[in-house]
Amino acid sequence: CVTLSVKLCGEVYKALNTPVQDDLADDEAGGQVYVMMCCLDYKQTSNPLSCTIDGKNMCRLLDACAVPQENRVVLFDEQCTKENVQAQLEAMGQRVGDGDYFVFYYSGHGTNLKDYSGDEADGQDEAFCFVTPDGQINYDSCMSDDNFAATMTDSFGEGVKVLILTDCCHSGTIADFHTGSWGGRKAISITGCLDGQTSGDIGRGGIFTHSMLLAIAELQGEGEDRYSVGKLYNKTLNKDEEQFQSQQDICLQCSPGFLPNQMAWPLVPQQQYSSPLGLRCID
Repeated sequence: CVTLSVKLCGEVYKALNTPVQDDLADDEAGGQVYVMMCCLDYKQTSNPLSCTIDGKNMCRLLDACAVPQENRVVLFDEQCTKENVQAQLEAMGQRVGDGDYFVFYYSGHGTNLKDYSGDEADGQDEAFCFVTPDGQINYDSCMSDDNFAATMTDSFGEGVKVLILTDCCHSGTIADFHTGSWGGRKAISITGCLDGQTSGDIGRGGIFTHSMLLAIAELQGEGEDRYSVGKLYNKTLNKDEEQFQSQQDICLQCSPGFLPNQMAWPLVPQQQYSSPLGLRCID
């Protein structure tokens, strides 16, 4: 695993498997939490996953955090076409206001595509593997990081606090924070691995998601009820090492000029919460 914590291009903060500054600063309390989740098992393909288990586990977390049902959009499997995801993001952007949080969670396949815009040093875009209406993956069903970043920044106001959580392969720079459209925004991305890596699925969900949920439960057990995204990231690294010793590099990046201790973690349970590791969610 790589261990690194740097600012890239002078402004974009990036951390790989190393603790970040986590004392919460500069984030006013308040604002509603809105969440959109896309989770795919790819049952109609030859490469199935167990990502809908991640989705159900995340729904349990949202229940514990008292996130209202009307503030959630949860898409599974064939609901996750590129067109529907883009439409749902645009619609959510109309509802989320300044000072609110928007959390985008994705669990599924990730891939690399040829970079046609010239913004990638390695000549490859990263992409979410959404599906066709009949559950297949092809080039046109995938959403590139360019498309995702443009949709996010076009749809959501600059005053919205954005948290992007992706448990998929080839996802390190999926938010495309190095592009100019993210400047002046409060946004953080935590991904299961680097652009050139794969993100592990244990057959009961993803390693990154399970590590994150273990971290949330442990922080609650330690009496923490308000903490930074940086603290959650640090604890997630600890749980990954304790439980999985995985070879994937869990990566944190921030929009230009922003830091991981400047955003409060928005998904803090309001009731007793236990990690689902080792348990399947009930359908």
